[in-house]
Amino acid sequence: MNSLYTSGVRQTNSLQADLERLRNGDNSASLLGQISASLAAMHRTIDDYDSMAKREIIMAKQEKAQMRVQKFRTDYAELRSQFEMLKSQASIEKAAAQRADLMSTSGALVSPSDTRRRFQTTPSQISTLHPGLRPDSEEHSESPFRGPTPQTGYGGREFRALDEHSFIQNTESRLDDFIAQGREVLDNLVDQRNMLKGTQRRLLDAANTLGLSRDVIGWIERRRHVSTVTNTTLAQSSL
Repeated sequence: MNSLYTSGVRQTNSLQADLERLRNGDNSASLLGQISASLAAMHRTIDDYDSMAKREIIMAKQEKAQMRVQKFRTDYAELRSQFEMLKSQASIEKAAAQRADLMSTSGALVSPSDTRRRFQTTPSQISTLHPGLRPDSEEHSESPFRGPTPQTGYGGREFRALDEHSFIQNTESRLDDFIAQGREVLDNLVDQRNMLKGTQRRLLDAANTLGLSRDVIGWIERRRHVSTVTNTTLAQSSL
């Protein structure tokens, strides 16, 4: 139970440091995924510590552990609230920056001189053709009240930029999900390893107390080694 308490304190300090980085402007996708995974790991640690505290036989230790659980839950709620607020603020700032970049790119594609030139009237040449044979473009070619002429090149570039932006956002979201899943699997394996180590110590203490033979103790140690190798292999394959 002490190992779980130490793990909870370490996770709280790590989350506070990561939130401080996010507060200082580091809103990268990797940091957001790391904080999400750390919050999930801390929630599992609190639940495991609460479960072990309820099974504590000594009343004084149980009350102390329950107080620690309550403190952990309060810290977790506060850290999660701060993360949601900072993540929302970072998302708004990122969207505003992207919108400003898109507007600046659109303004660069159409210069002010080109805009003024569209509405300048040019002296029309007197045509020698019969009025019925003159093209309509001579009468309305430079009228400012005409409908906009389709700009296929500009529209295509704008749509491609929007498609690339959507693709990048979807890719970042999927990478965050993969990172969070990997960290969750790794945290679960670490928790299982800690529980196995604690179980091994209790078994060895019980074996020494009961005076079991060295062969039985050696068998227990070999089983622990096999479990450790299995957990390590699973962790490497999941990452």
